[in-house]
Amino acid sequence: MKKGLLRNTYIGSLAAVIIVLISVAAKGYKIFPAKGNDVCFACHEDPDLTMEHDGRKISLFVNSSNYKKSVHGGNDCTDCHLNYNPDDLPHTKTKAPVNCKDCHDDAKIKVLETGLHSKINCSDCHSKHEIKPAKEFSKEQTDACLKCHTSRNVQAYRTSIHSQKKEGCESCHTGGHNAKSIPKNEVAETCGKCHGQHEKSFNNSIHETVLKGGNNNAPTCTDCHGSHRILTSKMSIESESCLRCHLNSKLFPGEGKGSAKFVADYKTSIHASIQKNGKEAAGCSDCHGNHMIQNPGDPEASTTRTRLPETCGKCHKDIVDKFLNSAHGKALLNRSVAAPTCVDCHSEHSIKSVRSSDEFSKINQVDLCLKCHQEGKLPHKNYKGEEVLISDYKSSYHYKALQEGKLNAATCSDCHGSHEMKKFDDPTSRIYKKNIAQTCGQTNCHTKQLNEYTGSVHEVSISTKTNSDAPTCTNCHGNHQILKKDEQTNLISNSKGLVQLCSSCHASVELVRKYNLPTGRADTYLGSFHGLAVRGGSKLAANCESCHGNHNIRPSNDPLSTINKKNLPETCGKCHPGAAETLFNTPIHVTNQQSQSPLLYWITRFYIYLILIIIGGMVLHNAVDFTKKLKKKSVPASGEKA
Repeated sequence: MKKGLLRNTYIGSLAAVIIVLISVAAKGYKIFPAKGNDVCFACHEDPDLTMEHDGRKISLFVNSSNYKKSVHGGNDCTDCHLNYNPDDLPHTKTKAPVNCKDCHDDAKIKVLETGLHSKINCSDCHSKHEIKPAKEFSKEQTDACLKCHTSRNVQAYRTSIHSQKKEGCESCHTGGHNAKSIPKNEVAETCGKCHGQHEKSFNNSIHETVLKGGNNNAPTCTDCHGSHRILTSKMSIESESCLRCHLNSKLFPGEGKGSAKFVADYKTSIHASIQKNGKEAAGCSDCHGNHMIQNPGDPEASTTRTRLPETCGKCHKDIVDKFLNSAHGKALLNRSVAAPTCVDCHSEHSIKSVRSSDEFSKINQVDLCLKCHQEGKLPHKNYKGEEVLISDYKSSYHYKALQEGKLNAATCSDCHGSHEMKKFDDPTSRIYKKNIAQTCGQTNCHTKQLNEYTGSVHEVSISTKTNSDAPTCTNCHGNHQILKKDEQTNLISNSKGLVQLCSSCHASVELVRKYNLPTGRADTYLGSFHGLAVRGGSKLAANCESCHGNHNIRPSNDPLSTINKKNLPETCGKCHPGAAETLFNTPIHVTNQQSQSPLLYWITRFYIYLILIIIGGMVLHNAVDFTKKLKKKSVPASGEKA
């Protein structure tokens, strides 16, 4: 019984001790002395543990869990924190800095003494108590850098293309203990580690040449793309980089080509528009290249005369293809110094919209073209007097109509094309003889006249025969010096001029024989009543146009012809309303009166004989009378001395 009582008493006492220990432990009291780092963590794992230092409150909290997971997790606190007495508060009065070199004495640590980070502590990058393995730390190295490098320029890295592609600080600055700044002359080489092809191009550029020559104003990669932000937008690079330098009048003085003033014209151009139809407009790099920007004087530069079509063709391919097939383009490819290029008409930087700019208005196009096509500037004239012929456009009705504000009037590009202009003897030219009618009759011009001319005897001859001499628009109206119909100097303004115009072909023996045309048409008309009246100055008598029409001239056997038998009453009735049908059946161009019109033949003969008899009788009468009077004067009167 005593044994049982003792056993129960022992168990009860043990239980009481355990309860006390649990209670003490629950209140945070340490019963047994701690060993190693536990002594330190007993206080320093308290998040609220702080101290005053130089007037500032400093946290003394150490996350024991993270520390134990760190690289130093197996080390004692006293391995780094020397001369600390845990019984004193504070533990030391002379805080000694932690010297990592006591343990880490390898070459990597020694690099820091002369490197970019020589004045910073190891803990600034690696932290104090949560030091991670090198491989793990390298993954977060950029974040560690950005904690210290807080300038706006460096922080812009977070939104850059490099950040998106996980290219960290170490990619450029080597990172780790070897971190270094990059001097300007090494930037291209540094970028070239990833962008090798661009580095090669840049090394052949005028920028690199100038930079190597000692001019530190010359740009390198970071001047255009930025050092940390890394601009990738073409417009951003050009507006923020190219123009930033090239609009600096101190770097590019003067007013000539290449000056800041010359480049400033770009800002007023259509190319400077931020967007056009949803696409970026053309900027500096589109014309000059991006990395291999060459000296403008280099024959291989993208902006030399011979390479301009290639450069402009990157955006304007269809137009450039037309230009290269034109007379201008072919002359340029043949190295003609007089041949125009894109910039001769559109300028270099101040390129304006063709549709909205006054510079390319119809009336201003004339002066633009005449810059070359006058004053003997072109050595390849087709024939003598061509230059005057071209300049005569300013005296034409087309030009005067433009001056009056009639924008439908034709200017140079309407007839010759804007980029596809070709010589008159080129079958694909808009002014080739077979194509002239279509050119003049294009939309908003002379469409009615084209419809009338199509199918006429003249148009059929031109369209079916090679080198036809049949007239087209320009043969009758002229080409550049086209006059208004009622101007006195215009041949088609009066009957005499019309007869002269038609006779230039229909009275030509050579053309009549060549095309087997009816003979004597001009002579028989001039000898007719109509012709005699016109020659006498009549404005009412019928001329060639009155009977044959002007554009729709057709042979008499064509039902649409104005001189077809069925249409003669209407044609002649314009001047002779109610005339008898016999008048319409009377031949107009009579070449053999005796067979074609006997009555007219005998009437003509009668009048000729009558004229001969009357005039001959008068002459004979006057001759006899004159002789008689002469004899009478020579005989002395009676009573007079001889």
